Amino acid sequence: MNDATGDLPLDPSTLDLEWHRVCSVREIEDEEPFFDKVGGRSLMVVRQGARIAVFDDRCPHLGASMMGAMVEDGQVECPLHGASFDASSGTVLDGPTTQDLVCHPTQIVDAQVEVGLPRPGSSS
Repeated sequence: MNDATGDLPLDPSTLDLEWHRVCSVREIEDEEPFFDKVGGRSLMVVRQGARIAVFDDRCPHLGASMMGAMVEDGQVECPLHGASFDASSGTVLDGPTTQDLVCHPTQIVDAQVEVGLPRPGSSS
């Protein structure tokens, strides 16, 4: 367990990341996605109790925004066609897609949610 992320140890490949503040922990309601644009990316933040995950705000099925997504029982459901994903990892659970949500490294620093995004020009 890692104190910064609250759940998973940081992967060594995250060393070439640039960390961006997304929001405060208090801004995210349990099972109510939070949306923002950070570091040139549209992001969706999902909170379930103490666990917080940050994903690209893009369903891999047709590239639509996840705005209006439902979060329940550990799953995020796309509002457009009902694709279902694991709310912690973004792993697809039910189609019409076979691709996962893009999930980003996340850490909590001083009650602020930070997301690790590849540095411009990096190979990450």
